[in-house]
Amino acid sequence: MSTSLYFSKDYQKLSFGDNGLRVISATETSVSGETFGAIQVIEDSTISCDNNTAAGDSSISSLGLTSGTIIYGNFDDISVASGKIIAYLR
Repeated sequence: MSTSLYFSKDYQKLSFGDNGLRVISATETSVSGETFGAIQVIEDSTISCDNNTAAGDSSISSLGLTSGTIIYGNFDDISVASGKIIAYLR
């Protein structure tokens, strides 16, 4: 059994924030055309966004998240109603 782990360069870049990030505060939205792989909550927040996926929820509305929470997915069109988040670019 092999003990080597394989990680694509894209996964590595995303996991360390090498693709960049956006800090989005209350009443702000993400830049059109950008996609994100993770959302980290800095202050208790309420967000809405699209989740580009073939299965599951494709749109999230008024999701309440507590400070310190990190969610993963393929997000775009992020809107923050209250609080502050960091959205990591894909």
